[in-house]
Amino acid sequence: MIIGIGTDLADLPRIADLLALPAGRRFMERILAPEERLLAEQRKARLVEFVAGRFAAKEAVSKAFGCGIGRQIGFHDMIVTNDDSGKPVCTVSAAALERLGLADGVRIHLSITHTGGMAGAFAVVEDIGGRR
Repeated sequence: MIIGIGTDLADLPRIADLLALPAGRRFMERILAPEERLLAEQRKARLVEFVAGRFAAKEAVSKAFGCGIGRQIGFHDMIVTNDDSGKPVCTVSAAALERLGLADGVRIHLSITHTGGMAGAFAVVEDIGGRR
């Protein structure tokens, strides 16, 4: 059963400005989990797109859960990686799923795109535990 859908856009120049600030590293640490930061370090030429895409993805996923970023799910509760074909994959911490009442499991369908000066993401969260 579909729990919800979410979408988000991130402005690339705004993210670039944030990353250029003295606190830019701290911003990245706030948004990206450690494993995502390792991936980001490999994207030197496209770091802004990477961070903006992950930011938009996490916002879209949290909206699909119906709660946004906050008490129930935070940026570090979601980890966005890619499978072998490059498709984005989002995993959510067990603690966040418990807070959301979805400990039996979910499937997250996620798409991330970059165009012009924007990064966008669209997410669908599906309850695979059958509790809803």
